[in-house]
Amino acid sequence: MKKPSNKRDRGGHTTIIRRQIKKGHAAHHGGAWKVAFADFTLAMMALFMTLWIVNSVSQKEREKVVAAMRTQSIFAGGGIVPLSKLNVKAVAASTTKPEKPNKPNRARPSSATAKVGDSRSGQTGSGHAVTAQQVSERELGDLAADINLIAQRAHMEANLEMEIVPQGLRILIKDDKNSNMFERGSARIMPFFDSLLTELAPVLDSLDNKIIITGHTDSMRYKNRDAYNNWNLSGDRALSARRVLEKAGMPEDKVMQVSAMADRMLLDSQDPGGAENRRIEIMVLTKSASDTLYQFFGEQGKKVVQPLAEKVEEQQRQTATRGHSIK
Repeated sequence: MKKPSNKRDRGGHTTIIRRQIKKGHAAHHGGAWKVAFADFTLAMMALFMTLWIVNSVSQKEREKVVAAMRTQSIFAGGGIVPLSKLNVKAVAASTTKPEKPNKPNRARPSSATAKVGDSRSGQTGSGHAVTAQQVSERELGDLAADINLIAQRAHMEANLEMEIVPQGLRILIKDDKNSNMFERGSARIMPFFDSLLTELAPVLDSLDNKIIITGHTDSMRYKNRDAYNNWNLSGDRALSARRVLEKAGMPEDKVMQVSAMADRMLLDSQDPGGAENRRIEIMVLTKSASDTLYQFFGEQGKKVVQPLAEKVEEQQRQTATRGHSIK
């Protein structure tokens, strides 16, 4: 049986029929525009939701959120604690060695706004208290950003950690397995740490805040601990750091206290002889923290110590009186 053919026979000629499907203009684009439009719509919805949430939160609640975020740590180097990067300016674009900044260039807090965390600041009103906190934290954030840039240039990010605490800016410079700040068992400073402190001196002096330098050691013991021990070593290392900073131009009265902690505050208690336990800490104090130290250790310390002594004497007299009464 002969199969049917699509060919038409016209007088011995073969006719071939070609069928074509014409596509419209929209067929060339497909549905990609729908995906883009959906993304745009979703973004706009998220924007309006954010604006609505922000508008529904009171100013007091916003201040609480900002205060909670700004009291978090701002830099993380080796990883003592999880430190989130907050309140830090993008200063990494500058690669030149920073000159000693002029103190007037930075906004200085007025006497009404300088005491951060001071209980007396509540007397000036909540507006002044918020301003004091924002000014102080902004300055400490700028200072931390400058210090972080110096550490990056010196390739010491793993050796440096910073965090903002209620007392000020805490700067930790510690050893690691590849580099030591001092010769082992000695207060003789290594060249790279000397260079780092030399660069830090003008940055620390850019603010009027006082500083505390504290030395820490690991738990390795000396054979003759009566002659020299970790208390001596941590104190000598803190003093060595102070001498380098002052030699680099930092005023002598900038340092409020030099402390020795020996191995009493280990960062890595699981490894008492670990490198990160050997460190120098520099605390940039807030005005409130430095005032508290002045009141306690300075001439005004009598107002704190004397009432306590009188209270103890009064308790002793009362105890003696009760003893005579019993007899």
